[in-house]
Amino acid sequence: MSLTTNEAERLANLLDEILLYSKPQVLQLAEIEINAFVQVLLMLLQSMPQAQERRIVFVPWDSPIYILGDAAKLKQVFINLIRNACEAVDPGSTILWTMSLLPEQLCLSIQNGGDPIALDSLPKLTQPFYSTKAEGTGLGLAIVKRIVEAHLGSLSITSSEPEGTIVQVQLPLQHQSYQTLVNQEAE
Repeated sequence: MSLTTNEAERLANLLDEILLYSKPQVLQLAEIEINAFVQVLLMLLQSMPQAQERRIVFVPWDSPIYILGDAAKLKQVFINLIRNACEAVDPGSTILWTMSLLPEQLCLSIQNGGDPIALDSLPKLTQPFYSTKAEGTGLGLAIVKRIVEAHLGSLSITSSEPEGTIVQVQLPLQHQSYQTLVNQEAE
């Protein structure tokens, strides 16, 4: 009976992910100040079972940075990415979450120090139903990519021995936020 219940839950989760992947990405856009958004999200992330005994370190930007986005969908993106990063490292490890600015883009990077991902697997990671995990459905990163692209952003994944795996999410800055940051750097 227990096996049947577990299998039914697994199939229900798989069906939910398939439906989520197949739905068009309709965004409920609002202005998001990214430092505050991540700080609130960190409280949730640190309570996830996968994050137990791991440190998630977020390095905020020294001034407010605004994007236009769907907070619920971006929350889903970063929960998935942090969960993956935590699952790939041993207890006691640190997950580093940083930001950098590119012309009119905000780059959010999540880095773990785990074993590198095989080079031949990297381009397949965001393909539906491809997973390197025994229990994975292969839809998590595919959904993440669709959400990021719906925000007119991009997703990239690199992995190497000295750095571990780095996932970068690039999102457009609000024009006003970009101009403010440019003016601050000029001063």
